[in-house]
Amino acid sequence: MNNLAYSSQDKEAVGPRVEELLRKELAAMAPLVYAVEDEGAGETGALTMLKDARNAFFGGAATPVFTLRFQIPQPRATGLDVHLNRRGVGCYAGSLVYTTVLNGNFSGEVTLDEEGRFQGDPNASGKLNARKDLLKKCGAFAVTKGGLAGFEMKVPRVLRITPREDSAEIVVVTLPRSKSMGFSASFGSKEFFDLASDIEAAM
Repeated sequence: MNNLAYSSQDKEAVGPRVEELLRKELAAMAPLVYAVEDEGAGETGALTMLKDARNAFFGGAATPVFTLRFQIPQPRATGLDVHLNRRGVGCYAGSLVYTTVLNGNFSGEVTLDEEGRFQGDPNASGKLNARKDLLKKCGAFAVTKGGLAGFEMKVPRVLRITPREDSAEIVVVTLPRSKSMGFSASFGSKEFFDLASDIEAAM
């Protein structure tokens, strides 16, 4: 079963399984390039397992163990950071951070607020807020709570578009979704690519 929740914290064991699941979702022909960044969670022991159990029942901050930084070449050059959090002696995927470059003339930075509307540059936010279908998509993707079944989380809403010289960079945080009755999981990559294209079209 490959559902982004694993019984190990070994980067050499978990990394290839996450890559396999993402490659399958993208229908990529070649393995995806990624780097591993250690988050310095420290050694797992009885006390850390007790803390994880308490957080699972009563809520609390997740403890990151490492991050997999993917470079997705197609259908558009995109970065995806998959943050793996500790649970007992294992780990599970928490927040997913997507970044890519958008084509178009963005006059200033905008962010999606907690109410699901864009704030910031009046010209850019006005164009984006005029598209009710786009706002719905943005709110559904840049979630504030959810995650895998049994590993639910709450995260701040992050969808930020920052202008460059002749383009813009978008950064979006979301959470993985369980599917197939919890036997598999989705990164929401198709939804992200559709969202990026829709934002370009709105500008």
